[in-house]
Amino acid sequence: MLRELQQELARALYEEEAESAACASVLERIRPLPELPAKQCLDLYRGSVAQVVHDALGEIFPVCAELVGDDCFRSVSNRYMRAAPSRHADLARLGDGWPDFVAEQSFLSSVSYLADMGRLELGLHHAHAAPWPEPSVDPAKLSEAISSEPEAWRFILPPSATLLGSPHPVLSIWEAHQDRRVERGWKLDPAAPGEQMIICRHGTEIYADFVEPSLWPILRSIAAGEAVDQQLALAGGLRRAHSPDSSLAFDSEDSVPILTTIQALFERGWVVGGRPL
Repeated sequence: MLRELQQELARALYEEEAESAACASVLERIRPLPELPAKQCLDLYRGSVAQVVHDALGEIFPVCAELVGDDCFRSVSNRYMRAAPSRHADLARLGDGWPDFVAEQSFLSSVSYLADMGRLELGLHHAHAAPWPEPSVDPAKLSEAISSEPEAWRFILPPSATLLGSPHPVLSIWEAHQDRRVERGWKLDPAAPGEQMIICRHGTEIYADFVEPSLWPILRSIAAGEAVDQQLALAGGLRRAHSPDSSLAFDSEDSVPILTTIQALFERGWVVGGRPL
C-alpha cells in the first residue's frame, strides 16, 4: 500500500498537467490546512521539486545555462524532469541523462553544441567525486614488463577521466565563459573546427585539456582497454605517416619517439599506470 501511494505521489509531482488523474488522486488524500487548500499544498510540492531540479542542473551545467538563458534552461529542465525522472538517490547524478536529452530537442537545434557542452560539464562534475587511482605497478617494473610483453599489458586512464570528441569547439567556448571573455564581446568563429579533449582530476585540480590529433587515437585505444602494443603501433604509424618516406618499415629507431609519446601521456597525468590484461 505504501509503495503504491509513493508511486502515485511521484507521478503527481512530475506530471506536466496539475489537473491530471494522478494529481486528482493525490489531492483526495491531502489534509488541507486552515488557510491552504489541498491543491495549493500539492502545487507547493510540485514547485519545490521543479526548483530543486532546476538548481541542481544549473550547478552541474552552468555554461549551458548561460548559453541559452535562464528561461530556456528552466523550460528544458522541466521537460527533462518529466521525461526522465531521476531514479538515483544522489542529486549529483541528476544530470547524467541531460546531454543526450538535449540532443533530441529540435527546438534547441540553433545551439547545436549544447549537448556536447553538457557532456564536457558533466565530465567535470563527475571528476570531483571520482575515486583516486589505485596503486599501480612500480614504474620500473611496468616499463620492463611492457617492453618485453606489450601485448599482455594495458595502460590505465585516471578513474576521473572522460574523453570527449566534438565536431564543435566546445572547450574553447567553455574557456571563454570561465575567463568572462563572453562579457567583453568574444564571439565564436563559425568556421572554428571541432575539438578533442580529456577531462580529469590531477591531484585536487579538475581540468579539461585539449588533446592533439596525434594523441587522440592513442587515448581512445587506452580507454577501450586495448593492449599496449596497439598504442605502440598507433604511435609508430603516426610517426611513419609524417615521415618523408611513408613506406619506412618499423625498426628500432622508432622506439625513441614512440616512447616519448607514451611518456608524455604519463607526464600530463592522462595515464596513471598499467596492469596485465
